[in-house]
Amino acid sequence: MNKILVGILVISLSFAACHKSSQESQKKITSSISLACVEEPVEVHIDLNKDCLPYDSLMTEINYVKLETTGDNLIGEISQLLFVDDKIIVVDSWKSKTITVYDMKGHYLNQIGSLGQGPQEYAFFTHVSLTPNKKMLVVTDMGSTSLKYYTIDGQFVQSVKCPYWFSSSEFVTDNLIAGYDSEGNAISDENEYYKPLLVVTDLLGNVSSSAFQSYYRKEYTSTISKPIRKFGDQVLYNSPNTDSIYLLTPNGIELAYHLNVKGAKPMILNEDITDDLLREHRRNNPFFNGDFIKLKDGAIFHIFESGFPGYRFGIYSNAKQRTFCCNDIRYSPFLCFFDAPKARYGDNTVVVDARPDIVLAYKNELYKLGKKEEIDEFYKDLTEDSNPVLFFYELKF
Repeated sequence: MNKILVGILVISLSFAACHKSSQESQKKITSSISLACVEEPVEVHIDLNKDCLPYDSLMTEINYVKLETTGDNLIGEISQLLFVDDKIIVVDSWKSKTITVYDMKGHYLNQIGSLGQGPQEYAFFTHVSLTPNKKMLVVTDMGSTSLKYYTIDGQFVQSVKCPYWFSSSEFVTDNLIAGYDSEGNAISDENEYYKPLLVVTDLLGNVSSSAFQSYYRKEYTSTISKPIRKFGDQVLYNSPNTDSIYLLTPNGIELAYHLNVKGAKPMILNEDITDDLLREHRRNNPFFNGDFIKLKDGAIFHIFESGFPGYRFGIYSNAKQRTFCCNDIRYSPFLCFFDAPKARYGDNTVVVDARPDIVLAYKNELYKLGKKEEIDEFYKDLTEDSNPVLFFYELKF
């Protein structure tokens, strides 16, 4: 990993601030079962017009990793990033449909599995997770309705039939997985209409808990890319188009965060919801879009605001028990790459990926920093055909 010198982070009025966009949150779905309440769920108050700070004042350090480009590891678009044993696992489930591994300097190491119909291949994968001991990587293969296990160096281990139809899943314990699918899963013979979005089950299909009725149909198909996320040993879930985040445990589903965005009107999700109604509601409401990262000393939430020409983030501090908002002003050009984070690294660092063409577009601005040797190294061998660049932004609380 390459460190960007502190001097580059110093606010300099010679650089024009870059701008991006954002919006806000809506009210949660009423679950079909009662939800446990964690000891003290965090109420996150977000006022997009108060306590707003430039990005520069919220970052302490920036590092980057340029992912090596070879003929065998071209990445189309990064959908997930995982870190284990000083290795970076890059998942592209959308374009190249590959899982590749790099060291922390960006050197390409190996590929994990491959697309295909064979018993050791994945036919159509949408999500990748790690086993609790982080020794194996597990691919949620919707094409074969199975979980494919591989070692980090790419050796196939086993295929286990998934008890339900999941588009994404994470291990709660060695024996329990939490799975999500936008169309829900029928888990009860007694109630054919109950199709929860979220199911916590063992691999034999014994359901530990379930919640959040699916209203999926041709008039309502809205979902989010990563409703289930794992940070350390904690598995968190955000039901699409709601403002609550839940902790999934062997004992049940507990409210962990509730986002209260000032000015947002509640959106009730029920059998009458349609994509058109949702779009109309969002047109005049700020809302939480489901992107979040839990950190050691806080959390970061991605907020959209209608009419605002960029991304906005609410950064919650555990110690201060308050939320600071980014006003989308960035004085350092290196912060113009900041976007919705793909992963957490270490305690308080979020990881963002940037396409090479976007990085190259800021070349002249970066050279204005006066750090020619560092910028030369940063742009060395980088072309529009290169793999993405990873930026590691350490937040301060």
